[in-house]
Amino acid sequence: MTPRVYVLLPVHNRKAVTEELIRCLVTQSWRNFHLVLLDDGSTDGTAEMVLRHLPDSTICRGDGRWWWAGSLQQGLLWLRRSPVRPEDIVLILNDDTTFESIFLEAGVKALDKKQRTLLLAQLYSAEDGSFLEVGVHADWTALSFTGAKDPALVNCFSTRGLFLRMADILEIGGFHPLLLPHYASDYEYTIRARRKGFTLMTSPEVRLWLKERTTGIRSIPRQPLWPFLRTIFSTRAVQNPMYWTSFVLLACPLRYVPVNLYRVWSGFLRQAVATADA
Repeated sequence: MTPRVYVLLPVHNRKAVTEELIRCLVTQSWRNFHLVLLDDGSTDGTAEMVLRHLPDSTICRGDGRWWWAGSLQQGLLWLRRSPVRPEDIVLILNDDTTFESIFLEAGVKALDKKQRTLLLAQLYSAEDGSFLEVGVHADWTALSFTGAKDPALVNCFSTRGLFLRMADILEIGGFHPLLLPHYASDYEYTIRARRKGFTLMTSPEVRLWLKERTTGIRSIPRQPLWPFLRTIFSTRAVQNPMYWTSFVLLACPLRYVPVNLYRVWSGFLRQAVATADA
């Protein structure tokens, strides 16, 4: 029996962006798929737009507090309640990506006869078409994560275009929405899978195009101390030291935990002091 592809798509108030991806799904050559829209409190009509294009989709609605990990965890809970077969394929997508009409078909073919394997789409820029990465290289000695163009360097994946079988999801487990609600939740998930013996795989036939923009807070300008603290400890802040602490404790090899916890909190203190002196 051919596998069915269950597409998990977290969204929040980016109707126009999401619609571009939905139009890509509508044109897929692989028709045996089902979209599970994980709508975390959108107020811009995103879900209604999706149903106009794909009326058989499942809509799971949140209240704006799921974030990325919480949205995906809700998707996994839905899958576990549904008649999904172990050999069926789950695809996790970001809504700021687009792809060709053969995308699902290429992913299914690439996973054919592969066991305990995570397949990540190779990433290209939607702006200029340049090749961006096949995965991520995690360097625990520096607590750095960089996009890798050489598959030999990949030891970590994002969940941006991630294919895996339902049986493998059941073995890997879920996300940590409280400890790691957004940034690095995908890294933790795939690092955990690799530790369990899963193979991280990419294929040049499975491609995504990324709109290179973000809604997260990646740089924090100098400002009074209390606004700085509110900003850096928000879920939208990439530098949030609480979540980086969770990530290090969950994912980092034990021998690097002390030095990386020091990196996290010393970096935070340097930012706080610089803000106070501004």
